[in-house]
Amino acid sequence: MPVNKEAFIRYRLIDQCLRNTRSPFPNSQTLMNVFEDKLGKSFSLRTIVSDIKSMKEDEALGYNAPIKFSKKEGGYHYTDPNFTIASVSLTNKDIQAIEFATSVLQQYKGVGIFAQFDDAVDKILNTISIRDLFKEAESKKIIQIEKIPYFKGGEWLSLLLSAIKEHEVVSFVYQKYNSSEGKELLVHPYLLKEYRNRWYLIGLTDRKNLISIYGLDRMSKLKITKDKYRYSHDFDHQIYFKHAYGITTFESQPELIELSFSSVYGQYILNQPMHETQITLVDDAHEIRVSLEVGVTPELIRDILGMGTNVKVIKPSSLIKLIQKDLTQTLKQYK
Repeated sequence: MPVNKEAFIRYRLIDQCLRNTRSPFPNSQTLMNVFEDKLGKSFSLRTIVSDIKSMKEDEALGYNAPIKFSKKEGGYHYTDPNFTIASVSLTNKDIQAIEFATSVLQQYKGVGIFAQFDDAVDKILNTISIRDLFKEAESKKIIQIEKIPYFKGGEWLSLLLSAIKEHEVVSFVYQKYNSSEGKELLVHPYLLKEYRNRWYLIGLTDRKNLISIYGLDRMSKLKITKDKYRYSHDFDHQIYFKHAYGITTFESQPELIELSFSSVYGQYILNQPMHETQITLVDDAHEIRVSLEVGVTPELIRDILGMGTNVKVIKPSSLIKLIQKDLTQTLKQYK
């Protein structure tokens, strides 16, 4: 662990000890014991003295901590009982919530554009360290976070974000999954959108003058060009994706979809809606029925098929036929 990060944790530990009303006036030996317990190694009296001096006088830290040694009590204390080196005083519940959030942030470390935030994530983890409540081995036993898998194209995120902010046109070679060759495109980038651990670029295609969506995993040879940037004032990302299910958009009017779920499985759908337009129509012991106002997209069909016997499409009839067709073709594969 780099010295600056370790020192930062020590300052936090001293701050906590000085603010601990159950065991006030910690002495040097107490602080050394806390350091050893939390950081897993021994520290000298010189380190304690140096840390306290830094907290009091180091202008770069800016704490100006009012620490005094009480001969009567035989330990250190804050002359201002409300002082803390943290800019915001947090309760244990606040700390637990932030610890959980920062543990989630860790899964993004080293991934594409998020790599530049590694230091920020480390700073949060060091400031309110999960080891303040649990030893590292204990925390791994009670919190397990799903890892974000590597996604191809993540290396383009930083450049595309910059191009959108600076209104710059980009060019790249784009190869569709069903094509053996890629095509070079000139695009005016508007929006980066994430969907199920994959990233997509939405922008105006220079050649066709149309808003299109491009998966970053199918891009290569991406670069900034000197072409004049054009923005379509008709584009509003909130409207553009309002009735889209997944990443696929459509030009026609959205359809009213009705889905019937078993009473047990339906609870998952009520607790985590499929779409922002979801409305509950029936909720009883026999079924849970909801409606969605969306376009019939490949993502919607895949999700319905993935739920198996837990869901039944009530309407529209066109969607029922699509589901029946897919199920029939699936059964043929097992004959």
